[in-house]
Amino acid sequence: MGALESLFRKLLSVMPYQARERLELGLEDALATGDPAMVYHRLSELDTNYYGGDLRPPDVEEYYKSYPGKPRIPLPPPVKASGVDALEAITRRRSRRSYVSPIGLRELGSILYYAVGVTGRAWWGGPKRTYPSAGALQPVEAYVSASHVEGLGPGLYHYHPPTHSLETLKKGNYSRTLERIALDQEHVGEAPAVVILTAVYARTASKYGYRSYRYIHWDTGFAGENIYLAAEALGLATVAVGAFYDRQLCRLLDIDCTWEIPMLLFPIGRRP
Repeated sequence: MGALESLFRKLLSVMPYQARERLELGLEDALATGDPAMVYHRLSELDTNYYGGDLRPPDVEEYYKSYPGKPRIPLPPPVKASGVDALEAITRRRSRRSYVSPIGLRELGSILYYAVGVTGRAWWGGPKRTYPSAGALQPVEAYVSASHVEGLGPGLYHYHPPTHSLETLKKGNYSRTLERIALDQEHVGEAPAVVILTAVYARTASKYGYRSYRYIHWDTGFAGENIYLAAEALGLATVAVGAFYDRQLCRLLDIDCTWEIPMLLFPIGRRP
């Protein structure tokens, strides 16, 4: 217990007084419920005399990541209309786990655009996006593992929203690697493409401190629902996958798993 106690004392020394009070409440709840998540739940609550604590995240790129020097592949313009009404897409939306290959590059690009794409510029100069975001900080990043996409070689890519393009991170077919990372869920490995959503926690934490951990999940949920509805409108199939080995996925994406966190996988394919 000596090392654990030492770490706990160090943690207390960097926390503001009111946050330490919240930590105590969270520990009491954790002991009562057996759920250690109650600690952060209490720390991220807001109250009339408590607005969370500040964090000291590293500096990050504003609004979206870029990979300078990586080959960039322009995507076709997204589909502007599908003939499916938005309300119809909502009522028809289903989680679908059977896929037919291949899908087209325009279909993949349309999914990415409607998930996290840039739709304009705000009055302060920042981008407007397809998903609402706490403080307009836009933490969600989209990666793609492509195996059978027409016009796109197998590989791992990052979506670059301002240019509507893909940045090539790694070449090769990673579908079975992702399947293993996703606890051997076969539909993940069978999909012609998998969209991987992460959240750059540092981006939101730069403003909202402890509350940020709630916000990044909400933001990712909004972007994820966009993927569902865009897939429905385009006649494609998808499902949100939240079960995966976090550290293995972070190593595949070459992200730190602390200030950028993997959130959801979306296998994408045609319907049988």
